[in-house]
Amino acid sequence: MMRLFLLLTLCGLVLTGSAFAQMDETPPASPAEFHTQELGRWRTVIESREHFTLDETQADYDALYYELWVDLRNFAGQQITGHTNIQGRALVANFNEVVLDLCDTLTVDSVRGSIGQVLSYTRGGQQITVTLERDYALNETFMLTIYYHGHPCLGGGIETFDWWNRPVSSYNVPSIATLSEPTGARDWWPCKDIPLDKADSARIHLTVVDSITATSNGLLENISVVSPGVRQFNWFESYPIATYLICASASNFASFTNWYYAQNGDSMPLTYYVYPEKLAASQTDFSIMSAAIGFLASKFGEYPFIEEKYGHTMFRWGGAMEHQCNTSYGRGVVTGFHTYDYILVHELGHQWWGDMVTLADWPDIWLNEGFASYCEALWFEHLGGPANYRNYMNNSLVVSDPSGPVYNPDQLFDGNTVYHKGAWVLHTLRGAIRNDSLFFAGMAEYRARYEGASAYTPDFLDAMSDVVGYDVTPFVSAYIYETNRPLYRVSYGTGIVDGVQTTAVRLRQLHTTPPVAFTNKCDLRFGGAQTVTQTVVCNSYRQEYLFQMGYSPTSIMFDPDTWFLKTVLTEPLAVIFLNGSLSTGLENSSYADTLVALGGNGNYSFSLIGGTLPNGISLANNGRFSGTPTEGGSFPLTLRVQDTNNQADTTQLVLNVTPVIAPPQELTIVANDDNTVTLRWLSSPDAVSYEISYATQADFSDLTILATVTDTTYVDTANVGQKFYIVKTNGL
Repeated sequence: MMRLFLLLTLCGLVLTGSAFAQMDETPPASPAEFHTQELGRWRTVIESREHFTLDETQADYDALYYELWVDLRNFAGQQITGHTNIQGRALVANFNEVVLDLCDTLTVDSVRGSIGQVLSYTRGGQQITVTLERDYALNETFMLTIYYHGHPCLGGGIETFDWWNRPVSSYNVPSIATLSEPTGARDWWPCKDIPLDKADSARIHLTVVDSITATSNGLLENISVVSPGVRQFNWFESYPIATYLICASASNFASFTNWYYAQNGDSMPLTYYVYPEKLAASQTDFSIMSAAIGFLASKFGEYPFIEEKYGHTMFRWGGAMEHQCNTSYGRGVVTGFHTYDYILVHELGHQWWGDMVTLADWPDIWLNEGFASYCEALWFEHLGGPANYRNYMNNSLVVSDPSGPVYNPDQLFDGNTVYHKGAWVLHTLRGAIRNDSLFFAGMAEYRARYEGASAYTPDFLDAMSDVVGYDVTPFVSAYIYETNRPLYRVSYGTGIVDGVQTTAVRLRQLHTTPPVAFTNKCDLRFGGAQTVTQTVVCNSYRQEYLFQMGYSPTSIMFDPDTWFLKTVLTEPLAVIFLNGSLSTGLENSSYADTLVALGGNGNYSFSLIGGTLPNGISLANNGRFSGTPTEGGSFPLTLRVQDTNNQADTTQLVLNVTPVIAPPQELTIVANDDNTVTLRWLSSPDAVSYEISYATQADFSDLTILATVTDTTYVDTANVGQKFYIVKTNGL
């Protein structure tokens, strides 16, 4: 979506008239301020809307095509006259009622069917319900036309359809602009005003006096003369488009054109319509667009509307709005000094993320705004490398708590949560994947699946997961659906286990929400005699890690490259086990091993709190295992260590004891003529034979293992696991 920096207070103050017009020239102090201030413009707009999701009565048809005819000449009366042709397809059998969204300040003059017949309709709840001339079958297409006039609705005090006299050379010049996001298209034309149902194409015909130029989406098909002093600008958008992205602008624009050269060598016009007094500054500021389009195309695939155009039309609101192919751009952010290049890149990013792939429902707004904000960081990475990228993420896309949830946020256009934290979700995902080729391939796959359509949050995560090869959702789920960020407490220390320096790290997450822990891929960077980075996945409230790095580090940094949002505090290392395993014992042989702990006050006592020791083995209070095991097998143990300050830790280890197996009884070894050896137990009632192939006699050393018995069908099961040998004498 757009970015506006109108200086409105967070209590919902809305400025109108001349005061509002003066405010739009006031620049923001930083990108962070710019993003945050947009919320003020939208708070009252959002509160004034009755719904943002699909009305169930609109689910029975698919909107295919809109053709808007809007007369903008009654500037003084701030009235429009128009009609809209609508083509749709029935999604159910016996379909005969079309429910459309339409502002109640607009008067419907008549409704006509496909051949001009009068159709009946009712009004109510900012909607019009049209009864078609007959029942339509499943998948059958229908047409209707609604004629209307009036003053477009106010959007919470700021008009979706903006009328403004712009003082130029001591006389007033009309300036008209629309801004329909999120649900303002209904304020000036009848439509199915949801992002999920994109029309396949649209035509927009704008009638103005001949001193005025009118712009819209797509390509300008022609300018027709309606009558003396009156002309009509006829625009055609051939790509699928959401209702909120259809626009109309009119003023005494000066225009100029640059060119973008596509990856395949084709050229595309970059067309700009600006206030004449801003022409020189616009030519300077917009000069980055060809390079910016080329860069984003290299990341996400070719510019989505390459057969049409990209350009900007100036309006008087602060900020910008990503109208498809024709971004509306505030005069206040055109300086001639490239001050607001990041806004240009943000709106350009929307051409991929928002316009080509559109959010399916407004709770998924981060798929538009977070993605476009992330494009800003990518642009600065392109200009200045990884350090520049991280600087932009950390200092320009700042996130402060409370923040979130990113999905279905409390405030739909919250700069802190939707724009900034939404961008951080992508940054975090890139950091978890740690492979830029896969990350951008995942973005390309998301584009390919939903190009020209609409998507939900899980759709994006599924596309990325399919490319990466595992489910990436856990790494960003809590940031998307929950609030705030994790608080980590980090502690570490180094001790000796079996003569090897072992460093223990404990990570604790301390926060009340979400109800499950955040999952993050974390770098632990150790300093000292060496600099070593270990990468772990932390996905629970308490996790412990053991590293044998060959030295004792003197410092630790947690997520030193800042791949995810978090708060980090250090703390002294509480009691922790250093043992990662226990040595293996041998049945009927003396056994000894020692548990080692670190942290706390150093005065430890050890105990067994789960599992059973092998017969013959005991665990002393000082952590020493001793004795002679009289049985073999694997013995899972849960162990506890506690210091005298009642700090404690538990761990689970396995004590393995190798059984001693008696040699086989009455075993005969028979060399066969077919290069096999037969092992036979004469004591087995089944006389089970084992045949082992070999190549030649020369393959055997003086003592060669031929086989390990694994079959348990014979009676003497003590032989399982026993190795049998053949001695090379006299040939075999």
